[in-house]
Amino acid sequence: MCAEADKRAAKQRYLTEEISLSALSKETGIPYSTLKTWRKKENWDQERSSIENEAFKKAAVRAVNKKAKELCKLLEASDELEKALLLAAKAFSAYLEGEGGSEILTDKKTWADNLNHIVAAIGKQAETRMMLSGIMAKDEEEKIALMRRKQTLEERKERQEAAGGIGIVLDAGTEELSQ
Repeated sequence: MCAEADKRAAKQRYLTEEISLSALSKETGIPYSTLKTWRKKENWDQERSSIENEAFKKAAVRAVNKKAKELCKLLEASDELEKALLLAAKAFSAYLEGEGGSEILTDKKTWADNLNHIVAAIGKQAETRMMLSGIMAKDEEEKIALMRRKQTLEERKERQEAAGGIGIVLDAGTEELSQ
């Protein structure tokens, strides 16, 4: 009979790795029939599915949060550009109307400062957009990978349900039927 520690280790590997019972049996030396009994008796497949679903949800939330942060950076850069443009427009308007007030200076230094601020804001916005383009491309790849993983999980669940309680586990292109 196998020790309880061996059972816990085998269960942990089965739950956290994409491994079949036959491969697990070969690697651990625990008889296949013993692993099969443990899996059925303790609902390892259900636990594995729950763990996979939870991991999928966490990955999706991380991806959404990451994208939201990057979009906030772009929004901040756009806000800076808008402020700089409004300041320049206000100064230009005051200059055209011949107003000289303490709030808006219309000398060359003020114009140069306003233009420099606009150029810096545009540069930051362009840099942020380039960064976002790269992140969005990576996010698309991650999204595709998550969608494939979800589809794999759903297909496995459908096959298990179609088998009428017989669990089907895919491992490196092979199918293993078990009770």
